[in-house]
Amino acid sequence: MFTEDYLMRIISQAIAALMNAIGLRKAGKYAEASQSVEQAIEQLTALPANVVDQMEDAALLSVLTANGQLDIGRLAILADLYQEQGEILFGLDQPAQGLIAFERALRFILEVTLAEDANLSTENIGKVEVLVKRSKGAALPVETQLALSDYYQRLLEKDDQNLTAAGTSRKQVSQMLARLQDQINSSTNTIGD
Repeated sequence: MFTEDYLMRIISQAIAALMNAIGLRKAGKYAEASQSVEQAIEQLTALPANVVDQMEDAALLSVLTANGQLDIGRLAILADLYQEQGEILFGLDQPAQGLIAFERALRFILEVTLAEDANLSTENIGKVEVLVKRSKGAALPVETQLALSDYYQRLLEKDDQNLTAAGTSRKQVSQMLARLQDQINSSTNTIGD
């Protein structure tokens, strides 16, 4: 297994690659930005990026799990990398692939946010909300819908002051949860038919 120092070095390198990719994308250098994201994904997972892209989310989550413990630090960076990859793909006029990257980023940031109460921070709530908006119109996998439902239920446990600080309200969260539960019921009814 990886040592803690090694993991911290990998995370630091991945963050640097992410910052580099953001700068390259903003400069219109999409191919170089994409390459930077792929290198960071390879560093975080110890697998080739094309293999990681073909993996189911659950399989990738198991790659980031050791001794029954999900590596939240690497997963959080991976979520950011997939969000950036989505932005790059939209910049390359590849919206279908961009949506796939946003969906993966959403699933991963939800896993991070739901892992511990402390992770239900204003920053992570903001990330989830951005990714929900970016994924609009996409048919989210049932696992992601269920995680999103758990997320909204956890948000409703927060007080109004925390919700306001996160840029939302109890009413908005309740509405999103109700819509999502309708989608989940629709999805599970379709699967059962």
